[in-house]
Amino acid sequence: MFIDSEKRLKQLSDEAKKNTEDLEEAKKNSRFTQVSPKGW
Repeated sequence: MFIDSEKRLKQLSDEAKKNTEDLEEAKKNSRFTQVSPKGW
């Protein structure tokens, strides 16, 4: 059980890192106009 929780923690931290990278990518692209707006 302890080993599983360590694996889970690593998985969560990997996901958090990925999310942070996605956010930074979105910030980088935010000054460009979106061609097709959401909902269209």
